[in-house]
This record gives sequence, C-alpha cells and structure tokens, in this order.
Amino acid sequence: MNKRGLAKVYQKMSKNEIDITQAIKEIGIFLETVEEALILSGKVKFVGKGTFEILERKPRIIANPVTKELMKIYPKKSIKFTPSKKLTKEKAD
Repeated sequence: MNKRGLAKVYQKMSKNEIDITQAIKEIGIFLETVEEALILSGKVKFVGKGTFEILERKPRIIANPVTKELMKIYPKKSIKFTPSKKLTKEKAD
C-alpha cells in the first residue's frame, strides 16, 4: 500500500469529513514526527501496536560471486518494525 492508499483508508476512518489531500498532509506530518523521534531516541514504541527501532549493521567484507574480488560493505542503519503480540494475534484470527 502506498501513501495515497493509506490516505484513502484514513479518510474513511476519520470522524471528520476530510479530503484526500488533507489526509495525505496529516499522514506526512505523522511520519515526520516518527522519523524525528527515531533520530532522537532510536526507538519508538506504540503500546498494543508495535515498536520501530534503528538497527546498525556492522561493516563486513564479502566476495563478489562472479569475480571473487573482496569488497567492503560499509556500516549502515536500517529501521525495523516489530509488531506487538496483540497485533499478530489479531492478524492470525
């Protein structure tokens, strides 16, 4: 699902009548807020929904499968979402 699809779902669930552009703006504001919180603390937890956290991958050396040349993979950060047990249980039912 892309941002526009999410905005359509948000628009249907909203108690107030809002148009699709306003829904996209509100989703953008929420995503920016989560991004800033991740930068500041490294972890954002939504009780009953799940946790976003930043993982740091360590640098490593790998071999190119074709040329067998050794290459260095630089460290990088990635974001991981872990759903809560409550959310995964609802999905299974």
